[in-house]
Amino acid sequence: MANRAAVFVHRLSGHSLSVRRLSIYGSRLTLHARRLHASSAGRSFLSTLLQTAKTKNPITAQWNGQPTHETHPELVAQGETTPGILQSEYDQRRRNIVDSLPDGGTAFLFSAPMHFVSPHVFHEFRQDSDFYYMTGWNEPESVAVLQKSATARRGYTLTMFVRAKEPEKELWEGPRSGLETAVAAFGADEAWPIRDFAKRAAKLIGGAHPVYADLDGEHGLVRSEQCGELRQILQRSNAGARVRRLTPIVQRARLIKSTAELQLMREAGRVSGAAFAAAMRACGPGVSESTLQSTFAHASKMALLAPITDRSTLTTDHSAPITDRSALTRPAYVPVFAGGEHALCMHYVLNNAPLRAGDLVLADAGAEVAAYAADVTRTFPVSGRFSEQQRDLYCAVLSVQEQMVRLCHADAGYPLNEIHRCSTHALATELRQIGFHAAERDIERQLYPHHVAHYLGLDVHDTIDMSRALPLRPGMVVTIEPGLYVPYDDRFPKAFQGIGVRIEDGIAVGQTEADIENLSASAPKSPADIEACMAR
Repeated sequence: MANRAAVFVHRLSGHSLSVRRLSIYGSRLTLHARRLHASSAGRSFLSTLLQTAKTKNPITAQWNGQPTHETHPELVAQGETTPGILQSEYDQRRRNIVDSLPDGGTAFLFSAPMHFVSPHVFHEFRQDSDFYYMTGWNEPESVAVLQKSATARRGYTLTMFVRAKEPEKELWEGPRSGLETAVAAFGADEAWPIRDFAKRAAKLIGGAHPVYADLDGEHGLVRSEQCGELRQILQRSNAGARVRRLTPIVQRARLIKSTAELQLMREAGRVSGAAFAAAMRACGPGVSESTLQSTFAHASKMALLAPITDRSTLTTDHSAPITDRSALTRPAYVPVFAGGEHALCMHYVLNNAPLRAGDLVLADAGAEVAAYAADVTRTFPVSGRFSEQQRDLYCAVLSVQEQMVRLCHADAGYPLNEIHRCSTHALATELRQIGFHAAERDIERQLYPHHVAHYLGLDVHDTIDMSRALPLRPGMVVTIEPGLYVPYDDRFPKAFQGIGVRIEDGIAVGQTEADIENLSASAPKSPADIEACMAR
């Protein structure tokens, strides 16, 4: 029988409102919001049903809390939920996760909370990566509940609790997407106001089925208020023993990137490459580390001010009208712009000192494009040319980096931990050729104290719970970032003391060596390319 999807709204308890998507079998009478909106009579009818109050205020009546195709067609193409990612891909992600759950299993995903600098002054919002991966929803105070069901049309039901449209609050806090958008554009079967979560969560966890949720703050993350409410409900109902962690399941899915994700990460790498070239050109004695940081951020935005024609693939066409997609990018993390001996600190982020002639700058920075991160490091001379010792040390690190990149394919059979061991051995060989007599244990403890690689994706240190002992597979994206940091210690040649060098790229793992892709290859890297860039 025909399967028709409809959206309707019903009023409960006089105040609480829910938006649902119904499957209607064998019926020709389908209430479809988009069809009704096409006529003035339909819009009038819907205004009596929808939870959003009728208003001429564009903040509530026309805007959403994030770009959609209707409001930002230059950013979100037809059929996409978020820039570059189709609605069907989000549905498939949820199906994949549900397939890992037992029958009747329920999974709770929580948005990130807002973080405040001071009372009433907030940081820019950044969504929880698991929540974003599963929903594409980019607002705080939100919960997504997935329930595995053999009778559901998609094999699961998605219930979302989100902030309702409220003109009085949106006047001060900005637009919200609201309940109807959660159903119509983000795939929810039902949407409720977030204020109703606590009283409805108990019903959602009823029965003896396992509950999947991440209730404890880990890796420095702060959980939302709704996470605490669910914890209390589980404690009161003596259901705590049924709780399983959800993030390992989601992270295993996130580890393998789709074609669309890889394309966004290529774009993040391209944007970062352009920004590195701009920072190199802006570099010079007396310029502040802070100026390079600002130059990188501005150039990242400008790299997305370009003519495009094919939104689905983000390809450029210089004959097309200018389109500004700079809203898609922001810094992927707090960057390092470390001049001279500041590079001896792995994550120096003060970035407030003037650069000195004859020093190197270690710059570790990356742009985020449509939530996907680049992570790139380059080391370049303040005065535009490497000294002999700087070039020797730089080329030693560059040789190791290139060797390790060539191991990033499935046929090689190496996990990241084994690639790290190979990098330590290769660095020891390179260092002996330029006069170092360091044992590998000294290299690991002092000269090269960090791992050569980590996973990359929605987070800079992506899928943090996934072991680096896993064999590499096509679809994984990893960083390769050997470094040398020579302290003021007479066990090491004096000419190299106080110099820090790191070189890093995002690498898409291939099946064979020929399939490996360097996503940030556009950032100048060889000494000749760096010096040529800085000479312009």
